[in-house]
Amino acid sequence: MQLGTLVAFSVVTETVFQWPGLGQLLVQSVAAADVPVIAAYLVMVSVLFVAITLAADLLCLAIDPRLRAPARAGADAAKAPA
Repeated sequence: MQLGTLVAFSVVTETVFQWPGLGQLLVQSVAAADVPVIAAYLVMVSVLFVAITLAADLLCLAIDPRLRAPARAGADAAKAPA
């Protein structure tokens, strides 16, 4: 999730340091009311967030063996106190 935050705050970094990039493009598009560019940027960032989250979830699934273990139907009922 930290990588997603880094992408989101690239707008602030590029604006403060005047670096050319997608963040600066977004700021210029907002100033010029260029709606298609703003929409494309938001869709791209949203897809990037989803892809990063999916990759993190799949990596956790590959690393943690507890997540791969199949759940037994009666396991929770058997452990509950009567």
